[in-house]
Amino acid sequence: MALSSGSRSLRERQHVRTRDDIQAAAFALFTERGYDDTTVAQIAERAGVAVRTFFRYFPAKEDVVFGDHADAVARLRAALTEASPGDPPLRRVREAVLAVQQPGQHPEREIMRARLIVEVPSLRARFHRLAEDFESVVADALRDETGSDTVGEARAMIVAGVVFGALRGARRAAAMQTGLDPAALIDTAFAIVEEGVTAHLSPRGETGI
Repeated sequence: MALSSGSRSLRERQHVRTRDDIQAAAFALFTERGYDDTTVAQIAERAGVAVRTFFRYFPAKEDVVFGDHADAVARLRAALTEASPGDPPLRRVREAVLAVQQPGQHPEREIMRARLIVEVPSLRARFHRLAEDFESVVADALRDETGSDTVGEARAMIVAGVVFGALRGARRAAAMQTGLDPAALIDTAFAIVEEGVTAHLSPRGETGI
């Protein structure tokens, strides 16, 4: 029998609630025990679910840390698509990134995630791999400025890499230095980037990057 729209909505809410419970349990345990000393079984027990339920929501322990990655990439792409075409390109990128970087309902998890990325080598490596997804989205958005030929595409990828390199520096500073405002650090990162790359956000000849 087909589920009613109300039943589907209830199921979706339950899915979101269970996923959030697992993440809340995981981050609490990471704070108490450390990432490496926390097991999936402990996370499941704290969340009040079976281990097999954990794996229905997250393929591995590190996926709890990056569980919203696909959604964040989609939101960044949407924010760039909706940005005003009359704004300077880096302003569009900045506003889109800020929209995605908002701490949301659980800012304490964002702080803990940043610290874990700095402290745990496997998470740091995973973060760098996932960051390529964000860079690709921004590079796609910048091609209208740099040109879509081979040189233009290369310049778009370079600028996107510079942007997210600066943002990684801001994230690291926020994680390592208490009392710093993450939003202010993002502003600083974009100010530094803008000084260096604005001249490269216009089409050039085939021989020059």
